[in-house]
Amino acid sequence: MDVQAMMAVTVHDVKNSLGLIDSQLNDVIKRLDRADFASAQEIRRIQLECSRINNGMVHMLAFYKLDQGTFSPVFSEALICDVIIDATSRYTSMLTSLGVSLSIGFADGDEDRLWYLDANLIEGLLSNILTNSIRYAKSHLAFDVAVVDGWLNIRITDDGAGYPQSMLELLAQPDQLSFQSGETGLGLFFCQKIAKLHRDKERCGSIDLTNDARTGGAVFNLWLP
Repeated sequence: MDVQAMMAVTVHDVKNSLGLIDSQLNDVIKRLDRADFASAQEIRRIQLECSRINNGMVHMLAFYKLDQGTFSPVFSEALICDVIIDATSRYTSMLTSLGVSLSIGFADGDEDRLWYLDANLIEGLLSNILTNSIRYAKSHLAFDVAVVDGWLNIRITDDGAGYPQSMLELLAQPDQLSFQSGETGLGLFFCQKIAKLHRDKERCGSIDLTNDARTGGAVFNLWLP
């Protein structure tokens, strides 16, 4: 077994252990919710960090499969609303506990909007961004869906302090991962790779980051052809 394969197996084992920890934390939270609400909230924060680590493990396994040529997206028509709900449903209790509301809006009112994509990959991408957004949101998170010039746009906005300049600049050098700060850019690198797997002739998916001009909150945009 080569070093890369050994690393992939190790990452897979860590991912399984994190799943077990998450399940055990859920049991502890259920016992604490009524008896010690403040402690339950602290454990939810720990659980959120476990989710971030788990996402990192998923990213590493995906990168390994891409490198080995064994990663095959499965594209089909999917309900955008269902993809978003699948990505957010696992965080419902956590959001409620932390006092953060979540809304899903469709610009044209069409909640039955279909799009050709890999639903599992996009769900994972949205879940990855949501995990980070929850850390910084003060009280609200919003998913907004629109079709702009033939592109599907899924926008995630929070009411936190916004992306720091270092994060906004990461996408300018998508293949450069930084270990000099607390933000390596691995999650964004993963999201960019997943978006680019979605192609229609000469067009391919992309992501971009901005800060809301009105509220200052972070805005993540996913664009799919």
